Amino acid sequence: MATVLGRISNYSQCLTPSESRVADYLRSHPEEVIKNSIQEVARNSGVSVASVSRLATTLGYRDWKDMRLNLAKDSSAPDNPVFSDITKDDSDEMVTGKVFDGAIMSLRDTFEQMDKKSISRLVAAIRKTDRIVFFGSGGSGCIARDESLRFAHLELAAEAYSEEFQMMLQASRMKKGQIAFGFSNSGRSWATVGVLEEARRNKALTVGIANYRNTPLEDASDIFFCTSFPRRGEFTAALTARIPIMCIMDAIYVLAVQHGMLTTKVGHVDHILEKNLRLPAKRQPAGKGKNGRA
Repeated sequence: MATVLGRISNYSQCLTPSESRVADYLRSHPEEVIKNSIQEVARNSGVSVASVSRLATTLGYRDWKDMRLNLAKDSSAPDNPVFSDITKDDSDEMVTGKVFDGAIMSLRDTFEQMDKKSISRLVAAIRKTDRIVFFGSGGSGCIARDESLRFAHLELAAEAYSEEFQMMLQASRMKKGQIAFGFSNSGRSWATVGVLEEARRNKALTVGIANYRNTPLEDASDIFFCTSFPRRGEFTAALTARIPIMCIMDAIYVLAVQHGMLTTKVGHVDHILEKNLRLPAKRQPAGKGKNGRA
């Protein structure tokens, strides 16, 4: 299961104002929350006890005690500490450490909450399709292009589109058995949601990946993967949001290769790239060691 902070991040866009106040307090004072009663948390958050209880159920816990117990487990686990936000007072080393810690935690939370059967279902569909189209605008468009290049090594057509007109045009041309991927960190990109809805109308299998639950993108997806990044701060989330996305896509690609979908021409393509697009590798003079001495 994902950590409590991970779930708060995933559901943050659909929380009520009072639930958000509790969530903000919990993220800022996790160690205090572990020790406090529900009445103390409500008072410190400036909300009612009912609001604290509703947050717990919204996040998928039985009740407040269940959520607090899980938060305590998250905090006590040696490989799963409660992280603090990056602040202006942090040293360069501290910021670097928090970025790496956040990425590690993000990957673990994403894996633990991911429906593994959906991965297998998707790979089975990829084995049967002749075309995959990746959609995303802005930074998600960069991810779409990266994935189209990767999946171009398989025995199928792999394309990517990030301009709104092209996205909708290609979605309207999709057919039954083809697969449309939509990437959107917020899960609310109107262009990406719109093209998945259009692709679904044309009987294509739609796959969405976002960092939040209960979003329009999830509603438009036949298969949905939710990434996790528990720390606040838009600039931090932007740095790490693509890491779990690419790891999900890595798993899908490797499984497709394992099932024999890698094109037999990949070696020839690599030879062409080596010959025409890469400079010769540096060669160390004979008789010299790493320090350049004979």
